[in-house]
Amino acid sequence: MDVRTCPHCNYKYSVPEYRNQVLFKFRFLEWNCKNCNKKLTFNFKRRVIVALAFVGIYVILFALKNAFGMTPLRWAALLTIFIFGSVFIFTFDTFKKAE
Repeated sequence: MDVRTCPHCNYKYSVPEYRNQVLFKFRFLEWNCKNCNKKLTFNFKRRVIVALAFVGIYVILFALKNAFGMTPLRWAALLTIFIFGSVFIFTFDTFKKAE
């Protein structure tokens, strides 16, 4: 399955469309495809796997912060990079047909 693509009509959402319309929706939300107007939802398994991976990375970063005694400025820079990276990874989301 292609990323950011409607399984009904194969319309591919651009990254800005995805970010503005879909990225921050919750799992239980459904929406209509911009092209064919059929119901879509997220691939929940993939979202959970990605979220757990990022929680693991965050825990490692927090342990490194304590181990190396990072300054607040370096810690803030690292978290900023982490947040932008997580938004980027979620743009590779996949959709499925809503039931």
